[in-house]
Amino acid sequence: MKEKYKIEIKNGSMHLFKEGLIFYEDCGELHKTFTGKLKTNNIIATNYELEDISGIFSSGQKYKVKKSNGEQGIMTKCTFGNYYHYE
Repeated sequence: MKEKYKIEIKNGSMHLFKEGLIFYEDCGELHKTFTGKLKTNNIIATNYELEDISGIFSSGQKYKVKKSNGEQGIMTKCTFGNYYHYE
């Protein structure tokens, strides 16, 4: 199942949003770890860990995603817009 995500600044910090039926759902604030990965820290909801695997010259185009529920996949930036497709 393809999911659609976007990364945006909200209240001065970077957040991950997941496409819903009408609105985008805020999946949490992204914090950079000492290893360079981006992680959310949610108490109840699913946590995400994003590792940039796109390379030196195309940083932020492709992420390896690990969810706290055990699911893993790849998030690739769309050619047009600020959206990422998750597979």
